[in-house]
Amino acid sequence: MSDWLMSATELVSQRRPDVLAASFVETIKRNLRLDECMLLVPNQDGRMLEPCGSEKSYSWSVSDFDAPFAHVLQSAQSMLLTSDELVFWRSNRAFGQLTSSVGMFGHVLIQPLPLGVSRVQSILLAIGDTSELENLFADPTFIKYVDVFSNQWSLLNEMVKEERAKIDLSESLTNYTRDTERQNKCNQLSRTLLGESNAMVALREQVVSAASSQLSVMIQGETGTGKELVAQAVHDFSTRANAPFIAINCAAIPDNLLESELFGYSKGAFSGADSDKQGLIAQADGGTLFLDEIGDMPLSLQAKLLRVLESKSFRPVGSKQEQSSDFRLVSATHVNLIEQVRTKAFRQDLYYRLYQYPLTLPTLKQRVEDIELLSQHFVQHYNVHHNTQIRGVHYKAIDCLNKHSFPGNVRELKHLIEFGCAQTQDNTQVEADCFTHRLHCAASIPSSVSPISHVSDVVQGGEVMATPVRDFSEINDLKQAVKDYEYQIIHARLSHYSGDRAKAAKSLGMPKRTLAYKCLKLEIEAS
Repeated sequence: MSDWLMSATELVSQRRPDVLAASFVETIKRNLRLDECMLLVPNQDGRMLEPCGSEKSYSWSVSDFDAPFAHVLQSAQSMLLTSDELVFWRSNRAFGQLTSSVGMFGHVLIQPLPLGVSRVQSILLAIGDTSELENLFADPTFIKYVDVFSNQWSLLNEMVKEERAKIDLSESLTNYTRDTERQNKCNQLSRTLLGESNAMVALREQVVSAASSQLSVMIQGETGTGKELVAQAVHDFSTRANAPFIAINCAAIPDNLLESELFGYSKGAFSGADSDKQGLIAQADGGTLFLDEIGDMPLSLQAKLLRVLESKSFRPVGSKQEQSSDFRLVSATHVNLIEQVRTKAFRQDLYYRLYQYPLTLPTLKQRVEDIELLSQHFVQHYNVHHNTQIRGVHYKAIDCLNKHSFPGNVRELKHLIEFGCAQTQDNTQVEADCFTHRLHCAASIPSSVSPISHVSDVVQGGEVMATPVRDFSEINDLKQAVKDYEYQIIHARLSHYSGDRAKAAKSLGMPKRTLAYKCLKLEIEAS
């Protein structure tokens, strides 16, 4: 037998528990010429015994008394099993498989470690035909070898625990710092995206999360829900906050001008191009490019935008030189893009590229509890900009607002409050009758082609359309009445064509871009 104390010097040089265990069992197996030798240790949750420093995949529950290991753990006493005694433990499949090759003169030694203590840290399992297993622990040098291992094992595991504790503490501090920073950002954002409703609290958390990523953000929501505010917030709370935020409304610019606005152009590219012009994509380098109403972007331009997103390079109109721009894209739309993909009006590949991080904005009707807070904010805003001292909104006026459907969402509420403030004296509150008439007019606007009071049928584009008719004797503000009437007609026509602006524009005898401009000006949301 080799000198166990010489082998012990190899143990103290190890710095990893698994390597230490492998060296320990391999030395014993080699010196005693054993069939098998393992060191069984509890796993992380302490429920299973598993081999350490071995590729064997055995495992036993610490409470499974069908195997001898549970008995050894409980008693802290060793067991030396003969081949005859192993028959009793064959019911445990894993143990029976492990000891199936034990011959008539073989023994199985199960020794708890450290020696002579009641708290078991590991179990040494030795299987062999040699009779030396019976007297193994009578050898003082072997006992010393085992003690050296046990001490080194305890030391290394303590070091591992301390290192793990440091890592856990560091992760905990990191998580706390990140959560605190995230909450602070949400609190800051609450000054811009106002509202204490669950919908707004969730939205602010999503905006902060979206801002921290580098993914393209798609903002969906009805007109007046604050899509540009959210886009600006995504930029302001991102790592690109100090770089430019460039915004453009794709629906408000004619098709033939939109490309040059985005990509820029070179001198002489077309008539009137007297000098080079930098496009919005180039201006957004390092920052954020916000494309509002991207659903109205022409298909030909969609393909070019996709190439820019994939390659970060583009070519100005009329130029032969490629340019690069590292920007983060935020887009917004009020239309159902997936439906446009189905009808081939929007590219599917661009759709998936834009929808890396979708955000859906709640309507004001979905967060009625925020109306009072928003109303007070708009009063304060009005006071600052008009040097007035209006004290707020009367509770009856708030009750009146809460009952309104707000098809124009927050923007409509803002205009109503401003209208009410304009009729309110300093040091008084905005009363309900300040905007009752406007609420009545807004409520009369149809959400479909249903008549307001009665309708006249007009033939447009080969189809019979319902056109609302009003009692002109009620009109006391011609400009507002014309605006309301135009709103009703366009809204009804869009509803009839399920939001298809091209068909609605054709039926009204106007270009699509003109209709888009009027929708923007009148704050019309397609049904």
